[in-house]
Amino acid sequence: MKVIAIGGVAASMSAVSKLKRLKPNTEIIVYEKGEVLSYGACGLPYYVSDEIKDPQKLVARTKEQFADKGIDVKTHHHVDQVLDTEKKIKGTNLLTGEVFEDSYDKLIIGTGAHAIVPPWDGVKLDNIFTLGNYTDGMKIKEALEDSSIKDVTIIGAGFIGVEMIEAFHTRKKNIRVIQLDPQILPLFDSEMMDDIEIYIEKQGIKLHLNETVVSFKGTQTVKQVVTDQDTYDTDLVLVSIGVKPNTKFLKSSNISLAGNGAVLVNKQMETNIKDVYAAGDCSMIHHILYQDARYIPMGHNANKQGRIIAQNIAGSPIDFKGVLGTTVIKIIDREAGKTGLNEKEAKMLNIDYDTVSITGNNHAGYYPNPERIKVKIVYEKKTNRILGAQLVGGKGAALRVNIFAVAIMGNMTTDDLSFLDLAYAPPFSGVWDITQVAAQQVK
Repeated sequence: MKVIAIGGVAASMSAVSKLKRLKPNTEIIVYEKGEVLSYGACGLPYYVSDEIKDPQKLVARTKEQFADKGIDVKTHHHVDQVLDTEKKIKGTNLLTGEVFEDSYDKLIIGTGAHAIVPPWDGVKLDNIFTLGNYTDGMKIKEALEDSSIKDVTIIGAGFIGVEMIEAFHTRKKNIRVIQLDPQILPLFDSEMMDDIEIYIEKQGIKLHLNETVVSFKGTQTVKQVVTDQDTYDTDLVLVSIGVKPNTKFLKSSNISLAGNGAVLVNKQMETNIKDVYAAGDCSMIHHILYQDARYIPMGHNANKQGRIIAQNIAGSPIDFKGVLGTTVIKIIDREAGKTGLNEKEAKMLNIDYDTVSITGNNHAGYYPNPERIKVKIVYEKKTNRILGAQLVGGKGAALRVNIFAVAIMGNMTTDDLSFLDLAYAPPFSGVWDITQVAAQQVK
């Protein structure tokens, strides 16, 4: 059996690595347009901040290491077309310009996504960056070595934008954040971000909400950002307003795509075309609570999907149960986590829901240096079944979201969570953990 994988990062490399362990005699060829494989893209902000000094630490395996395991990786090879009726791919060697063609028995599409950059006037000026891949991280960090880079503008306050606030803050830059929405991190309900926004501004970071970028000014290098409200001086710009799946090369195939261009797959990661699979940021993913496919580009999702593909190709059929959109983020010395539905999503799904919110300590009040955590639970009114949770605050806030992720996966109610046997010791929680105290507020 011959398997071709397109893309050499999380989804594809998770799939082929697992497949090689399950079926050692499988012929596997990976086509990757870049040079670096299997790297931790989520670690790039911490490389830019200089907390991670060696970029090689972000690389899980090299091309040579994959070759040692019998996986043939062809870097600098861009796949231009999938001929699904012929079970072939066509592409271009980016180093030589040579056109190549290859055939497969099974095909894995794991091409990821790219940063969205609107056609703003002046957007091609130097020192305007995105952070979508390994090379982007190297370029941003190199630019920051220039001591003249003092004023930095971040456009977009989603997860990448907010993570980069910390990166630039660590590098002691003057930071301005311009966000189209009325809040940062729109996946959270707005009141959960109020304290975080105040905290960010207290760090000397300028936060502009409900503001739209119009253009950039400069001769060769960007010098100003123009919005619908004002013009701001800047030495460097990071555009982080969202991502779009890398699936343009599939438009001429018979593979079904969603409206945003992401590949549609079933619970076994199969596309509508036999023997063609897709996973990661280029694909849709099953959401447990929505009960349909959503676009949730996250690295941990991609790795899970890749393993599902490997098992199905290897002949051990398995369904992917789906995700809840569980996510966490660190904002300097604040944390936030979300899983399941927020209030906006519950309304959109016409669920008869209610919420409860409390603020309490991350550990026993008498233990030194307690920090505050705010917890919000979204639950079904009739049954008290937990539908979602959000946590923001100090140390220990983010990973507590995993308690709620397990609770939702297990169809637990707030009563169930109230008496869950969670660990206790004064340095870690109160006798009743803050998550349980929140659940007990539901009558």
